[in-house]
Amino acid sequence: MHSWDPQPDGYEVIDGPSNASALPTWRHDWTVWKTMELESNRYDFNDRCNVYNLRETQWTQTNFVQTFLMMSDRAIYDRATQQYTVDKYVNEMEQRVGTLDSVVIWPAYPNIGIDNRNQFDLLRDLPNGLDGVKRVVADFHRRGIRVILPYNPWDIGTRDEAGLEGTVRMYTADIIALEAIVSALQADGFNGDTMYGVPRSFFNCSNPLIATPEGGVPTAYLSHNPMSWGYFGGYEHFPPVARAKFLDSRHLVQLCARWSLDRTTELLTAFFNGAGYVVWENVWGIWNAMTEREDATVKRMFAILRKFGHLVSTGAWTPYYGLQDDGLFASAFTVEASGEALYTVISTVQSDMTFDLALTSAQTADDVHVYDVYHGEELQKKQIGNSSSVGNGLVVTVTLEPRAFGAIYVTKANDNDMHQFCREMRAMTAKALSEYSTTRTLLQQQLIRSGHEAAETEPLDVDGMVRVSGMDSWWFNVSGVQIEPVEAWTPDSTQFGSGVQFPWEHRPWNNHSTRLVIQDFLLDVHPVTNAQFQTFLTSSGYRPKSMERFLLHWENRQGPLVSWRIPPALAQSPVVYVAVEDAEAFAKFYGKRLPHDWEWQYVASNGENYDTYPWGSNWNSTKVPQVFHGKELPTLSPVGSRVASRSTKFLVEDLVGYVWQMTDRFCDAHTCGLLLRGGSSYYPIAATHGDPNWYFPQSLDAQHHNRFLMVSEGYDRSPMVGFRCAKSAPPSRAN
Repeated sequence: MHSWDPQPDGYEVIDGPSNASALPTWRHDWTVWKTMELESNRYDFNDRCNVYNLRETQWTQTNFVQTFLMMSDRAIYDRATQQYTVDKYVNEMEQRVGTLDSVVIWPAYPNIGIDNRNQFDLLRDLPNGLDGVKRVVADFHRRGIRVILPYNPWDIGTRDEAGLEGTVRMYTADIIALEAIVSALQADGFNGDTMYGVPRSFFNCSNPLIATPEGGVPTAYLSHNPMSWGYFGGYEHFPPVARAKFLDSRHLVQLCARWSLDRTTELLTAFFNGAGYVVWENVWGIWNAMTEREDATVKRMFAILRKFGHLVSTGAWTPYYGLQDDGLFASAFTVEASGEALYTVISTVQSDMTFDLALTSAQTADDVHVYDVYHGEELQKKQIGNSSSVGNGLVVTVTLEPRAFGAIYVTKANDNDMHQFCREMRAMTAKALSEYSTTRTLLQQQLIRSGHEAAETEPLDVDGMVRVSGMDSWWFNVSGVQIEPVEAWTPDSTQFGSGVQFPWEHRPWNNHSTRLVIQDFLLDVHPVTNAQFQTFLTSSGYRPKSMERFLLHWENRQGPLVSWRIPPALAQSPVVYVAVEDAEAFAKFYGKRLPHDWEWQYVASNGENYDTYPWGSNWNSTKVPQVFHGKELPTLSPVGSRVASRSTKFLVEDLVGYVWQMTDRFCDAHTCGLLLRGGSSYYPIAATHGDPNWYFPQSLDAQHHNRFLMVSEGYDRSPMVGFRCAKSAPPSRAN
């Protein structure tokens, strides 16, 4: 079984007709297909346990705007004050894109796999634990926003949940764990990451667990998957039709295009289909911003769909209504009994266009009102055909901006509520979309300097450090290891602000190459040990802001900090379960700092030798600790146990395959990332041989680093991350 089942191109969509003359055949063929598809799957629209018929799931049918929220995003948590900032986040987002209907909170990937914490552990390790997350959920609910949790079915290589060690992870144990955590947090459902449909085993009619598979939904799962994400591709004729919604219009597809550099295409597709949209800008710590125009489009578009959600979700849907070969496309959502109708219209044309809607006979009656809901105006019916035409030749006309949209609403009602909505839309659309900026700016990053170094006149304990001689022109050539974006999925991936931005760069990059002057510096021969850290605690009186997971591997942690004890076997092993704040406090106390990323690489590659590994150019597994691929962590041996792995030029040890080691950290407005070096002796394996390994990638060679997305002190503290210290060296004495 694969977590991401391979599917043919276009499996989420139905390709549109090639032109207007092909529409009758297209409509006939796909209507026949729909009947046969539903019959062959024994689909029952009226089944009591059909998810769309359950009272508690009705909200899914109008869950139009969903935001994807990385819990590492600085917009949701203030690390300095250690407070969640839900209201600040919601206020900023709704000012930009309008009402939010739901939010996916994402705590694990791409950090998962740095140690053996599973996806649920990383949710529990968010600030203040599950109680803190429950308050976050309650804060979103207070603002009328549903909360969706993630489920990563591919996560079977990390720690088993307590009490479920003998149970198959995918899916038996996961269902038990997921149901418990959704209930504990009072969340509203889950997103099935990498899943093409969520199996019925997740669904309980009496207590439905609302599922949104990332990869679309097959017909067999349609009755218990009320929502799905849509990555629409594999079609020839735009706009495509959402396959799942075509089968049952109550199903909500949420279009997702996280790497898109022109979201207008996906937004027009969503409006045509009466679908939702996932606003996703922070993509694994890479900021792919919405433009001002895209923000305004989302705000206007989904104000309309939300207002008429009852028509979009339960009305009869006719795509390509009144199709002409003019680059305009319309969908009709109608309720015959009441005579209500909503027509969503999109334009693919690069100039202003007009759309004429031919009214039906019933719509020409004097008591029927027709509104241009985009501009907030009641329309006048006008004669353009002969009186013997359908609807007596009466039409209404709306104007559309280039590559934009409009909507027409037909109703017998003439109430204050509709008039108020028109006033709101008039105000919202007073400024043309063309007046909004389409610039997509990358966020600038700043390297956060590591603490304070002792002045040259201050006493400095250099025991355990070596002097590293510098160079006038050393080639710093490094790339970040990352799973996404990859060229196969994102041909324009170089445009994204992936990776980090060193001080000499004008923007973030994943690949870096420059000549540097390397000044002499001092570097610890070994990572800082538990014994050294205990001495620091005793001497400094240091106490972190957050005690969550601090030195979690030590004993007697129930008492005061001074009474905590190191397990005897670990005294000379690297100190772990420390955040960057803890490491910097240690370094500052001793007049040192964390090494820069280029300094670490300079030592690991033996300076001008430019070696791939500390011992040379070829990988040799005998020089590093054995890698654990299981669900339990290795016991870290004392530092200096692998002398053969030392840097041949500088004699620095334990650089590779032992514990991840902290170097520089970089922050932009939304993400702080900590560069880690050397890999570790733990690396979980992929779900199956057919899946990518989504776990935190190793970076064992000197020319690669990895970036850990920082969340909070407690979350960041890992059993496989340590540190060593550096110090800018004073000038050498002349002979």
